[in-house]
Amino acid sequence: MHESGLTEDLFAHTMQHAREANARRVARVRVVIGALSDATPDSIRFYFDTLAPGTIAEGAELEFDTAPGQAHCNACGRDVIIDELAAVCPVCGEFALTITGGHSVYLDSLDVETS
Repeated sequence: MHESGLTEDLFAHTMQHAREANARRVARVRVVIGALSDATPDSIRFYFDTLAPGTIAEGAELEFDTAPGQAHCNACGRDVIIDELAAVCPVCGEFALTITGGHSVYLDSLDVETS
């Protein structure tokens, strides 16, 4: 259910940036979902579509991209790509990983129409 609040934040950022650009319509919203996040495009789209009616974001196309999971291994000192939170270092096999990226969801860019 956290995707509702997450999408509300994404929508608020969308509207803020659109206002700053003096947009009359938001055509496309690009969202990046980290591979280690449990957010899904379908849920974000669902909640976004409930917030958009009657706003300049109504009918906006949502595009999604994925950011890889990233971690630093405290055992071997390597920075590695991982695909789950409970991962072992793919280099040395240790569980001594500190997550450094790929766990967030963020607004990447907007395409807007201005007057």
